[in-house]
Amino acid sequence: MSQGRHRKQRRDDRPGAGRVALSAAAVGMGVIQLSGIAAAAPAPAAPAGTAPGVGGTPCTTPGIKACVDLSENKTWLLDGKGVVVHGPAANTHGAPGHETPVGDFVVQRKDRYHVSQEFEGAKMPYAVFFDNNGRAFHQGTLERQSAGCVRLDEADAKRFFDYLNPNDRVQIVP
Repeated sequence: MSQGRHRKQRRDDRPGAGRVALSAAAVGMGVIQLSGIAAAAPAPAAPAGTAPGVGGTPCTTPGIKACVDLSENKTWLLDGKGVVVHGPAANTHGAPGHETPVGDFVVQRKDRYHVSQEFEGAKMPYAVFFDNNGRAFHQGTLERQSAGCVRLDEADAKRFFDYLNPNDRVQIVP
């Protein structure tokens, strides 16, 4: 009887057989073996006074280029490798009934001189759109909440506009 391409594997029932290969693989994945029990190596602690997220921000998605903390009205730019390159910067966000969405987004497009069609021709300079519903980082007053966008002062809006590009990842946390 033919066994096809696969040969029957011989099982080794000796105590500890196969553990060496498993242990070597586990060490390569950042896991250590203690007394025959695999345990994950502890993650390095965040520096004192910083949040435990990416680059000390409250965001947790690796590879992000922008992080927004709605509860603290703070925003950061990151290098996509976990290092903060600007921030925290002050911002405002959506008012009740026009909440800024929470989650992971991708920069869709940019428009230096955008004027809103939905909100009576409101000017949105340095607009960097991060969702398909017209929400963006843009220059605007920090004195009141927006209709769902993340508003920044002029200097920060310009910096976000110059730094972010289509397909860059953005995370917004509550």
